[in-house]
Amino acid sequence: MVIIMTVCFYGRIKEHTNGDKSYIPTSKEHSTLRSLLDELIGYYGESFDFFINSSETCLLLVNGRGIKQTGGLDTPVSRDDKIEILPFVEAG
Repeated sequence: MVIIMTVCFYGRIKEHTNGDKSYIPTSKEHSTLRSLLDELIGYYGESFDFFINSSETCLLLVNGRGIKQTGGLDTPVSRDDKIEILPFVEAG
């Protein structure tokens, strides 16, 4: 069974996800953000892993709320949730 989850990539993260993908087919129902990210890391590879796991690089939102407010990587997720991955703004 294939489940479709809404995962939105913005800005520089698209460089690590082969473009702007919003609907991600997953192989299972995910109970936490951590398990979804583990599957995405397996799919997109090392550069995506590095980008996601650098706390100074991106912001993760579940249904519009930062994960620091919802339980971190242990935030519960389901197929009806919207997960957004945004790079922090760079200034130079």
